[in-house]
Amino acid sequence: MGTSCVYAPDQELVEENYLVGTPIDCLFTYAMTKRMLYVGLLALHKQYGLKYLCLVPSTLYGSGYHTDGRQMHFIFDLTRKIMRGKLYGKPVVLWGDDYQKRELVFVDDFVRIMQQLVDKCENDLINIGAGKEFTIRHFAQLICDIVEYDFSAIRFDTTQYVGAKSKCLDTAKMKRLLPDLEMTPLEPGLRETIAWFWKNQDRLLK
Repeated sequence: MGTSCVYAPDQELVEENYLVGTPIDCLFTYAMTKRMLYVGLLALHKQYGLKYLCLVPSTLYGSGYHTDGRQMHFIFDLTRKIMRGKLYGKPVVLWGDDYQKRELVFVDDFVRIMQQLVDKCENDLINIGAGKEFTIRHFAQLICDIVEYDFSAIRFDTTQYVGAKSKCLDTAKMKRLLPDLEMTPLEPGLRETIAWFWKNQDRLLK
């Protein structure tokens, strides 16, 4: 498993650039660790003939994924803030002006893609993305619509650091390998994820 954080912010997010340039400073250690894991695969392949497949997903989301509280992906933190605002009247404060863009892949889609690629190729590195990104503001508006929270009540803190302005993977290789691939649209994926949040609100929304 690779990570999109590996890509340097001044490079195209295409597989050939996975080891090129310097990752963003706030994620440098994590990104370089992922790079070294890939370098290790290359070394083991060269010396011992180890077969490998390194997949680089954009941000994954879905029911039950990455919500243990150690480091929630932005979409879970965003969902949790808005739902807590709805349930408890807590203020919803989002960092930046929320025009920075992100790409999401439904976790069930990623698992399905991974299973298909294992049967199709080996000794390769492949980006897994939706091929389209949206602003954080757009994600917030969708979540507000689904949970029936007033979007205008959200406050944007433009003094806070927001990370990369855009992070959309080049998915041309994935599409060549899986030309008939269909991915879960954003709104149905968010609705399923939010339904899971409601079902587990005692644990997730305290």
